[in-house]
Amino acid sequence: MRIVKNTEYAEVCDALSVEWGNYLRDIFQDIIVVPLLNKPDHAIRVIEERHLDGVVFSNGNDWGEAEARDVTERAIFNYVIKRRLPILGVCRGFQVLNVLCGGTLDKDIQSSSGENHVATIHDVEIVANDFLRGYTVGQTISVNSFHRQGVLQGGIASNLKIFAKTKSGVVEGFYHPKELIVGIQWHPERNNPAAELDKGIVTDFFMRER
Repeated sequence: MRIVKNTEYAEVCDALSVEWGNYLRDIFQDIIVVPLLNKPDHAIRVIEERHLDGVVFSNGNDWGEAEARDVTERAIFNYVIKRRLPILGVCRGFQVLNVLCGGTLDKDIQSSSGENHVATIHDVEIVANDFLRGYTVGQTISVNSFHRQGVLQGGIASNLKIFAKTKSGVVEGFYHPKELIVGIQWHPERNNPAAELDKGIVTDFFMRER
């Protein structure tokens, strides 16, 4: 969950956009969305006791900006990997999964790529379709974009496979061939030109047999 510091008075909050609950309930009508607070032991206990079916690493906070969140998500990652629970990473979550799988981040993706990725729409190319129904290699789609940090092709973890990238080589989508891990740099929960692709990724990923 995003860590937010109140500027009006001394308060730090764990926060989750209401867009996430609305989006997931639109896809899975009976879903119960359980926010995981940025406390490692508490988060893992909730996953265990509630028998969660999967985890979303959501947006907000650059990696390295909010220590409590970084530590919590690392602990969640290590726990769910051992138990074969699916993890979907979105925006920051995409970046976190790459780091935790052994990859690196570029701190200023615009300077490195020449592409603006903050509050814009841009094209990505599908470069693998192993698990994407209805999409072909070489196909171009438009996605939303709200990030400064990012992953270049040279920084992708060696155990992850790229399925979407920009023309200049900014990675926008990956998956793990053996583990239940998928990351997308764009936001499915917000208004997005690639809404059908998003729905396919989310439903196929969380509903696949394990």
